[in-house]
Amino acid sequence: MCISVFYAQVLGLWLFLVALAMVVHHARFKKTFGETLSNPSLMTFSGLVAMGLGLLIVVSHNIWVQDWPVVVTLVGWVFLIQGILRTFWPEAFAKMMKDMMAGSGYTVMSWVWLIVGVYLLWAGFMG
Repeated sequence: MCISVFYAQVLGLWLFLVALAMVVHHARFKKTFGETLSNPSLMTFSGLVAMGLGLLIVVSHNIWVQDWPVVVTLVGWVFLIQGILRTFWPEAFAKMMKDMMAGSGYTVMSWVWLIVGVYLLWAGFMG
């Protein structure tokens, strides 16, 4: 199995399920994110996990093509950058996320991740 297909399947399923839960349980997830952003320990831990996952994807799948595998690479870079921000600049990251969540950012983010998840599922299982 090609590494791109494997990542598309795993990331697609994960993004789809997490984003679907974010859409279905909007209030609970928004509250949880707010609490996480206010908790230094959770910010550090989640930053380290995101940075680790991002590094795993970026180092093993830094593929820049004009086709669906670039989406896997972009997701890896988003995780890596988010992990670095959470780990090194948690206050700035928390402010940025709280500002985004104050408007329609949470809803937009949920739907974008859901669409990306569906796209990767299609690419990984049907492509």
